[in-house]
Amino acid sequence: MGIVERKEREKKQRKEQILEGARRLFQERGFLNVTMSDIAETAELSIGTLYLYFKNKEDIYAGLACLGSQKFDQLLDVALHRKKNLSHKDLVSFIEKFMRIYDDYGCYFDVLMFNFKGKGSINLSDGYANTLRDITQGSLAKSVKYFASRLPKKREDKMEAARAATFVVWALLLGLTQILNVGRTEIFSEEDVRRVINKAAHLLRNIPPELSLSS
Repeated sequence: MGIVERKEREKKQRKEQILEGARRLFQERGFLNVTMSDIAETAELSIGTLYLYFKNKEDIYAGLACLGSQKFDQLLDVALHRKKNLSHKDLVSFIEKFMRIYDDYGCYFDVLMFNFKGKGSINLSDGYANTLRDITQGSLAKSVKYFASRLPKKREDKMEAARAATFVVWALLLGLTQILNVGRTEIFSEEDVRRVINKAAHLLRNIPPELSLSS
């Protein structure tokens, strides 16, 4: 490995180290209660070195959102590229992994929900915004393709129905995760959580093929 390649690898590793430290701090204290100095201290860097990697706290948040989008896309790849249809057990595992990604990288879903609707408080750079948009659109396209493959080839509204099924699944996963994350231990017992996840897996496995945006 040459000097340039080694330096690039070290820079990438340092950046990942900063993001992971920031992620833990945001989880523990909340985004508004964390400073750049806190992040530098956690990453064992000087504040000046930190600014070489990220221009501000919002930039770090956006970087974490990009990581979340990549992890979700990877989870979809594993689930949708199986040769066999997903079993109930597979779907339970998928939902649990999705919930862990949401717990660790909820900023990704926050950015999707607020920033791209013009209501976000995080100022995304063009680079991060484009990356998030490209990965998210890719994830949606994979989901649509999967559902379209399950519908009759001669169906005229196949793509419309596949898009509808995709949005139903995303809405179910996001709604389920938000409710359980907020109410866990305070409202829902672990047994309740397990029951709801199993029911959600059943619903995902039995999405009606006749579903369409106009139905």
